[in-house]
Amino acid sequence: MSNCVSAVLEQNGWSVTYTTHSICTLKGSSVELSCSYTYPSWYKVTTTFWFTKIVAVENYVSLSDDPDYKGRVTYRSDKKNGHTLTITDLRESDSTTYKFRFITDQTEGILESLCLLQTCR
Repeated sequence: MSNCVSAVLEQNGWSVTYTTHSICTLKGSSVELSCSYTYPSWYKVTTTFWFTKIVAVENYVSLSDDPDYKGRVTYRSDKKNGHTLTITDLRESDSTTYKFRFITDQTEGILESLCLLQTCR
């Protein structure tokens, strides 16, 4: 069961389009979370990743590096700045808020979007 609402956050040439999810899905199944973004053309995106944990100030743990998700996550991107996270073999411990972060070559060039996932027993 899902309750989805598309939203756009936009400010001065920056935007994140995402679908807010309140998803209830079965353990062992797979799920996809996605978002897209725009930014001023004179910036260059240097890093993109999904995360749930921050271990210290400005120290985010990419899900692809998180031992709790080892071998169960894939990232997919397209030419229009869309990014999709796929999580397989869902566990109860996967019930959390997922965030997508992109970083540009300028210090003010960082945006995040949020997605909430809940697994069912």
